[in-house]
Amino acid sequence: MEYLDVSLEKLNIQDELFLTIGNFDGVHKGHNDILNNLRSKAKSSNVKTAILSFNPHPKVYFNNKKNFLINSRDKKISILQKLKIDYLIDLKFDQNLTKMSFQEFEQSILLEKLNIKKIFLGKDFRYGNQRKGNLDTLKSLCDSSNINLEEIELIKDRNSEEKISSSKIRNLLQNGKIENANSLLIEKFSISGRVIEGDKRGRTIGIPTANLEYPNDIIKIPYGVYSAQIKILDQIHHGIVNFGMRPTFNKQTSVLEAYIFDFEEDIYGNDIEVVFFSKIRDEQKFNGIKELLKQITLDITVAKKFLNYGN
Repeated sequence: MEYLDVSLEKLNIQDELFLTIGNFDGVHKGHNDILNNLRSKAKSSNVKTAILSFNPHPKVYFNNKKNFLINSRDKKISILQKLKIDYLIDLKFDQNLTKMSFQEFEQSILLEKLNIKKIFLGKDFRYGNQRKGNLDTLKSLCDSSNINLEEIELIKDRNSEEKISSSKIRNLLQNGKIENANSLLIEKFSISGRVIEGDKRGRTIGIPTANLEYPNDIIKIPYGVYSAQIKILDQIHHGIVNFGMRPTFNKQTSVLEAYIFDFEEDIYGNDIEVVFFSKIRDEQKFNGIKELLKQITLDITVAKKFLNYGN
């Protein structure tokens, strides 16, 4: 896949394209159906597939939102590579783009910068200043420009009959419903980062942890304890993760602490990925180390059972 992080002035793709437009932040199973359809029809027509996305996400740009994204950019790129998309275009989202009317968006981007043969979009698609462009206005453009337009049916969650959306997944994650969110995502929710040095208290009580700072751009899950897989290089390990303020020790800043089962290597400075499977409990304050250790032992038992570890 060719990834283009590009301004409008530098955007120029000559290849014939089957295109879809969207942020594809949390690449979910609804997206998967759209992209499978896009890829299948592009292959039969011998053209390239492309996603037109925006950087930063428009909601981040307009509202200066932190902790909003479901996937980091690197993870989104990785997933879309696995789905065999030819181009991911991250178009710079700036003031000039926000002022474009839908007609200017059509002319300056869709017609002048891209060689589009077919567009795949859902019926709720909006574009241009004040979101005045819609599927009807786009159909007029396509009819006059010899571009095919295919309306995509929005995929519904089998459990709730609601459409699968990134907004719904964000809501699930913010409420600690990790399993529900993962059931809608192509790849489970995860946090990646470099292992930093903590106060090393975990080692003194027999529970050494790998500590990460929680990224400012990723949706924040509730403070608590979670079952997880921890990916180090190409190896997958299992463990529990505490995310929170560590009230038992009167800490003032939050941190993500991963305890990896049956693991004793020094990984300070390594990049790791923590993949969340389920929430075990909320964060709570204990009356001393002994009470904390007793609860951690219970948490480990719950996590091992959920992860089917050691069986």
